[in-house]
Amino acid sequence: MDLRLSMLLLLASVGLQVNALRQELGTLYMSGKVVNENRRGQESMIYVYKNHEVVKEIPTSKIGKFAIDVKMQDSVALVIFSEGYVSKTLIVSTKIHPAKQGKDYAFPFFVDLYPVGRVPAPIDLDRPVGKVMYQGGQFI
Repeated sequence: MDLRLSMLLLLASVGLQVNALRQELGTLYMSGKVVNENRRGQESMIYVYKNHEVVKEIPTSKIGKFAIDVKMQDSVALVIFSEGYVSKTLIVSTKIHPAKQGKDYAFPFFVDLYPVGRVPAPIDLDRPVGKVMYQGGQFI
């Protein structure tokens, strides 16, 4: 009986140590504004995809403002949609080194949408929306 009790206490102790070693995951706080070709806020819908499935739908405000939180060590795709405009997709990867995953980060940005049928000007193409990832101590 003493051996069983000792083993039980040993297993419980190991379990507590493993939980103590687990680090809380931080969050990437993304915020910004969807704007149209006139740089005015564009009311839109943001679809959050994970593993090819929509997991969340986030409406922007009437002036295009939004806020999205993504936990560290995750990967999602954001599809920004507004009727009559070309949608854009943004890939977000918060997979970072374990030593940095407990910290929270902020990433503010704008998304430019263009009417269907309009070709963006070359200067507009210099501000692409594509991929958000960790590099050099920050998200870019």
